Parts: sequence; structure tokens; C-alpha cells
Amino acid sequence: MSQSEITTQSDSALSRAREWLARSLTQEKQMAAYMEPLIQVVMPGWQTDAIRSKVVQMRPETDDVYTLVIRPGKRWKGFVAGQHLRITAEQNGSLQTRFFSVSSSPAHYRDSGLIELTIRVQDSGRITPWLRDHFAAGGICNLSEAEGEFTLPAGAKPLLMIAGGSGITPFRSMLNQLASNNDPRDVHLLFYVRDDSNALFREEFEKIAAAHSNIRVTFMDGSKVGVVCEEHLREHCPDFENRKVMICGPTPMIQLARQTVRDLGVSDDNIMFEYFGAAPIEMDRGDGKDAFVSFERAGQSAIARNESPVSLLELAEGEGLKPTSGCRVGVCHQCKCTKRSGVVYNTLTGKYSDTGQEDIQLCVSVAVNDVVLDI
Repeated sequence: MSQSEITTQSDSALSRAREWLARSLTQEKQMAAYMEPLIQVVMPGWQTDAIRSKVVQMRPETDDVYTLVIRPGKRWKGFVAGQHLRITAEQNGSLQTRFFSVSSSPAHYRDSGLIELTIRVQDSGRITPWLRDHFAAGGICNLSEAEGEFTLPAGAKPLLMIAGGSGITPFRSMLNQLASNNDPRDVHLLFYVRDDSNALFREEFEKIAAAHSNIRVTFMDGSKVGVVCEEHLREHCPDFENRKVMICGPTPMIQLARQTVRDLGVSDDNIMFEYFGAAPIEMDRGDGKDAFVSFERAGQSAIARNESPVSLLELAEGEGLKPTSGCRVGVCHQCKCTKRSGVVYNTLTGKYSDTGQEDIQLCVSVAVNDVVLDI
């Protein structure tokens, strides 16, 4: 056995011992979780599962978009270009959490110790405008570790990136990382904006494109050219069929772009996408029948209507149940539960489950046929 294998086994045994001791004394996995309420007396907003970090700047980008420049705490493990994270801050004694993609690159974090979250103020939103005001002069927040699979694919296959609005944020991170690494693969970004005044990071992207002949950026002014279509693809990126297509932006834009490239011959294996917000329910329940959903531990049940599908989380809440939940878009995994039997459709991945027992996320799962849940 190698020294590295011995070290790994030793670390694993130590971790198990620590968890056993914590559970024996406190019923928690970590002693820190047990001490959390006491620590919060002197450090409001402190969380066991998050990294205390410092917002050093709030930088306006447009009238309704701003960037938070953050120095993560020393325990933060870094990120891959395209990933997102959870930011939490205290508002009038209540912790508020939202998920955002990191818009700066890993190279920038390595060199400066800083990351950037670029945020659009949501119409009728409570938290996005509050975060801008709250951190106008900096402050303390909590960050989760980064996660997500909407990242640069391995290999040298050319890429077509299609962004809409604030869906540009993961692509900004990727383009800067590609430039930093002098990655030679051919990349073309089509960036759809409401109008010219909302063309985020224009100067930055133009500098990247000028310095790297393999990277092209085309700004699409929606007020003049409309939405993504076959004509745009053939005019600006005629070899799109030979590229990996990555799409990020508002839900309607993603649905339109996906369908457009599919109709033009791009296979699903060559299409990557990430929704900003809850994914739409696009499942095919071929038999047209309603489904019976049993909430086993609660001793309750509900009917999932074929004509108006909703998530299992919404279905449970409609019956007065209160499963643990958080983001409601499939990111935080707080609503994970065990499916005893039945088939569900995952609106985030677009995949159907097997019939047997497995863990699912309630907020992005829809009943396809009769389902039994351990709730």
C-alpha cells in the first residue's frame, strides 16, 4: 500500500471518528453545528456549513445590474469556471440566501484572492435590490462552496456559447479562463441583450477577442435583430453543427435556442444549458393519465394531474405538508428525499428515473406514474 493510500485511509478513519464523537455527544455531525447558536451570539450570521467572507466592493454595471467583489474566507476551496454558489446575508435578523454564478475566472481568484458575482435586480424582487444596498459600502456575508456542472467541456471541440441577459455570467468566467490559459480551441459567443446599453462587459470581451484570434464575440441587440433564430446562426456561426453548443439565460430564450439548434441537426449530447431560475416542466406523460402520489410517513396522498404537472414539492405543500426545502431550483439539495417506487421526471436534467428506490429532489421532480415517497 502506498503512502498516499495510507494517508487517505487515516484521514477517512479520523473523519468517521470525529462524526461518531459529535453524534454521541450532540446528535449533530459536527461539534460546530451544536455550538452554532452560541457562536452566533458574538458572530451574527455565522453558519456551520458556510464560509464567512468579506464583500469589498459593490460595482454598478448598468441601471439594473451590479457586481459584488468578494474575498472568500480561507477555508473556501475555489471553483471551476461556470460554477455557482450560495451567498447568505442577514436582513433584519433573518438570513437571506440566493444562488449566483461566479462571473470572474479561477485565474483571477488565484492571483487576487477575489471573486465576483454579477447580479441583475429582479422585477418585484426583494433580495437582489437589498443585496445591492446592503453591500454598497462592503460587509460580511457567508458563501457556500462552489458547485454545478455547467463548465467548459473537456477536449478541443469548438464551442458556440449562446447567452441572454445575465446568463452571460458563467460565460464571462469561461472566456477569461480560456484566455488566461491560452486555450487554443475555437470559441464563438453570441450574446443577446435587450439593447446596446445592456451589453455587459463589452469592452472586456472585445479586448479578449482582440488578443485571442480563436475567440469571437458577437453582440446581438434584441431591440433590432430580435431573438435567436436559424438566420442568426447561419450568418454569424455557420459551422455551429460541428460545435458543442452551450446556452444560458432566461427560460424562454433557452427553450427557443435549444429547439432551434435541435431542429438544425445538433444532437442533445452536444447541447449544454443552465437555467437562471426554475426549469420549465417539459415532460411527456404518454398515457395521459393522472398519477397517485403517496406520502408514506405522513399517511397522506395526492393526485398529480396530467394536464397541469407540478413538482412533488408543490404537490406536498398543497396537501399541507412542509418538507425541508431551500432554493426550489434543484441547487441546494435540501429537499432531497427517498422515492420508494414509481417513475419521476427531473426537470433540471430532463431525465426519467428508474422504478425502484432512490434519492430524488422534490423541487425538480414530477410524478410520471404512481409514486411512493418517504415523507
